[in-house]
Amino acid sequence: MRFSFSFLLLAALLASCVSQAQRAAKPTQAASKQQAKTSKTANGKPAAEPTPVIVFRKTPCFGYCPHYEARIYADGRMSYEGIEYAPVEGKREVTMPLATIKLIQDKARALHFNDLPERYTLGTSDLPATSLTIRPVNCPAKTVIAEEGVPAELKEFLSYVEKQVTSALGASSDR
Repeated sequence: MRFSFSFLLLAALLASCVSQAQRAAKPTQAASKQQAKTSKTANGKPAAEPTPVIVFRKTPCFGYCPHYEARIYADGRMSYEGIEYAPVEGKREVTMPLATIKLIQDKARALHFNDLPERYTLGTSDLPATSLTIRPVNCPAKTVIAEEGVPAELKEFLSYVEKQVTSALGASSDR
């Protein structure tokens, strides 16, 4: 009887030691994964996350409005998250042709995007909004939010950008 009690006690102690060792190893594994994700510059400081040159968003409404965001970077990378009723739902990393990005920026310049009002709205509630941010080289970013009362030229430009985003995803904007 004494032998079986000692054996059970020893087994319990060993099990708790193994459990503690596994818990101690987990933060180390998590830390090494985090270090692998964080890139460093030559001086050892974390590298700055690249800033998107274009951000296109569609906001939700109380109905079935597409809700998504696309962040487009100067190198052609597009980070996309389709939240609900989007052309593609979920997160994606795709490439947009550099010529397309340049054309969007050229069309923004031709439209005098930086001179447009920040918001087009007439005060109606529950309207989805389309938000476009353009960050010209060496200039501050400009965001325009369009709900209603949007000039035809801006509507056409926003439709063009939306088509380029959905095309890069391999989807259709007709949802």
